[in-house]
Amino acid sequence: MPEINFTLDEQTGELEMKIAGVPGAQCADVAKLVTEILGEPERAENTQEFYVRANVKPQVQNRKG
Repeated sequence: MPEINFTLDEQTGELEMKIAGVPGAQCADVAKLVTEILGEPERAENTQEFYVRANVKPQVQNRKG
């Protein structure tokens, strides 16, 4: 299940966002939406989950024409 977790440092006001459960480039799409609301981050870092590729099994079908 996808999650977006926010952590706010009460002393510095720094906001940290972590997106979990969204593999691959879809994570960047979610981050972009949040950035549009909250503004540009000071730094961004991809987790290992970002580099996960979807398991796609090719299917070949014979067509009679």
